[in-house]
Amino acid sequence: MGFFSTLAKAEKQIREDVKICRAGESEQMMHIAEDDVLAYKITERELDEEQGENIQSVRTYTADGQPNDKCLLDHKCERHFEGRPSEQIRFRPGDIVEVIDERHAELCVVEHARPTEDDYKRFCNRCQEKYNEIPFHWDYSDDSYLVESFGEGDTHFHPLSPYVFNPTKPVSKALKDKFKSKYEEILARYGKH
Repeated sequence: MGFFSTLAKAEKQIREDVKICRAGESEQMMHIAEDDVLAYKITERELDEEQGENIQSVRTYTADGQPNDKCLLDHKCERHFEGRPSEQIRFRPGDIVEVIDERHAELCVVEHARPTEDDYKRFCNRCQEKYNEIPFHWDYSDDSYLVESFGEGDTHFHPLSPYVFNPTKPVSKALKDKFKSKYEEILARYGKH
């Protein structure tokens, strides 16, 4: 954990930590095996903020320091989320992913990918046609995936896109089959999104 004045300095520290973990050179890192690190996160905060949340962005990196994804946050509602370009949608329905946050890591199956720019345009057009009004704006919380989990109640949740990773370890065939069965059950119950 650290505090840095620029994104470049924070990313440089991640690269240095990766090297130290791999080499086991630092006394404070000696107790951390390379396999113990799942991911890195950089949270950008606005300085000199008087009130409320001051988080501007969240960026995540894989255990080897490679960029995973980022999400621009806007608690002041000055920026709006209008979907992602299709080429930035990394996971598709049926993909097995690992959701990593501050508390835990969990394998899940993607039920629905986050919305694209085309999804946002269709949403706006529907609101205009059906209700003859300008729709409310999407915000950073819409930049998420819908995933199904086997843990904690065998339920779904909506992790922000930076917290969704490729699995950090190989997934066994038995577990892949279990997730495939889960996904097919979802399709049978709710249909394709």
